[in-house]
Amino acid sequence: MELPLKKIICAVDFSAASDAVVRYAAAMHCAGAELMVLYVAHGAESEDGMLRKHLHEFSRYSDMLSGNKVRALFTVQHGEPAAAILNYAREHHADMIILGSHGNTAIARLLMGSTAESVMRQALCPVVILKTPDNNKDHGTT
Repeated sequence: MELPLKKIICAVDFSAASDAVVRYAAAMHCAGAELMVLYVAHGAESEDGMLRKHLHEFSRYSDMLSGNKVRALFTVQHGEPAAAILNYAREHHADMIILGSHGNTAIARLLMGSTAESVMRQALCPVVILKTPDNNKDHGTT
């Protein structure tokens, strides 16, 4: 008897942090799974040049995933990121959602919310949040 294919959503924003999330998803969770790499385009993004950017970035992710035994699907949704991720997860009966967090301060989360926090609180499946360090901050080194 063969177990059903796990469906894992890997939410990305095309940042360096997203590269780490894709690598983590492939290495830790995706043997024999279907990885759905999801980018949510904000309403303010124009159509001009976006398709080319999406294809370029998804091609990079495909290269990252090529060494792993993972079936990858790439998709773009439009709208508010947390809502779009949650809707996509429900529609596709996701078994897990993996996304990154930039580690914003508690005050920023309180005032404007956090995509990762919203997804974590409202998802119907397990959520893995990979905290990535902000390499632009000065960590006291000279």
